[in-house]
Amino acid sequence: MEGVHLAIYSSIKPGCYHRLSLDKDARYLVSSLVSVIEYLDQASMIGEKIRRGELAAPHASWGTLLGKALREAYRWIPNNVFPDIIVPHLMYASVLAYTDVDSVVKDSGKIRRTLNIFLHGTGWRDIKMFIDALRSIHRYDMVDHLRASGIDHVHALESGMTLEDVFRVLGSKWPGFVSLDTRYTQLYDHVKQMIEYSKKYGDTESAVVATYLDLVEKRLPSWAGKMVKEARNNGLMTSKEGSKILFNIDLRLRKEKHLFREYIGLIAIITSLAIYEGLRP
Repeated sequence: MEGVHLAIYSSIKPGCYHRLSLDKDARYLVSSLVSVIEYLDQASMIGEKIRRGELAAPHASWGTLLGKALREAYRWIPNNVFPDIIVPHLMYASVLAYTDVDSVVKDSGKIRRTLNIFLHGTGWRDIKMFIDALRSIHRYDMVDHLRASGIDHVHALESGMTLEDVFRVLGSKWPGFVSLDTRYTQLYDHVKQMIEYSKKYGDTESAVVATYLDLVEKRLPSWAGKMVKEARNNGLMTSKEGSKILFNIDLRLRKEKHLFREYIGLIAIITSLAIYEGLRP
């Protein structure tokens, strides 16, 4: 919960949600996870049951869990549900409960293997339940994106798809889902880097901002890239100079409609894992 809150309200992430922006969706992003606390607990319990041998991973009914959580979020915040925030946190709550690791960085291989086992135990029923839930919460943009990529529950039945295939496709537009692609090893590099940024700047918000900039830097206009370098040299949010540069970058990016809000799901799960690793707000 603290990871999502910190990721969204850290200032100033140019071109994205932050504490000083007027993006009304910021509140809904936080509320998306707040509304499914019960299901985060259930996800953790599933992970523990699998670890104790009381439940087999293929019988965990991930589609049911995800579907119920998304519908519960919709009950609280109609038409403002963000699956790219909710789904990764549910899956990692279960994975971390199963692995019970001390470090997500040192034990990243174990976490990836566990996530792979969990997701590869899914099938067309899980996919159907997940897609039906997306429809029920009116995320037709995600449903249409999957359909355009040739994914629906009928195709899943015929081709032997898993939820990881679904998340991989969604990740091409909503990077939060990329964290559920077991081939994406950079996730743990970003967690490690966020910890190092925290030590470098002596400031957690600057660590989040710096990691966010790492994610979007290649997409920034050339003028912004130069200003980002200057902001880093000035300590980002730790100095008035760095804060002012970030604020000016943000203003110009918004004016030119260069927005990177879709990265909030990815920065949120990175921040949450970094807090598990030891990052302190």
